[in-house]
Amino acid sequence: MSDHNPNFSVQPPWIEYPGKEPTWGGWRQGYSEGWLDDIWFPFWRKLTPEEKSAYLEEFPPPDEDWLLYMTEYWK
Repeated sequence: MSDHNPNFSVQPPWIEYPGKEPTWGGWRQGYSEGWLDDIWFPFWRKLTPEEKSAYLEEFPPPDEDWLLYMTEYWK
């Protein structure tokens, strides 16, 4: 995976936690909550809109729910 953009040092939630939906209760408790709050959100929120688009091209969301969360709810 050396072809990945070096700015994209964090894998998306659907790869980090395979099979989990964006509404999964684990995002609000335990280790997965810490990962989301301490790693994912800071990484995602520092990206520019152009970088977010490139990220979603490199790591396409697995379904429409994930795409909605990534582009609307978790901006």
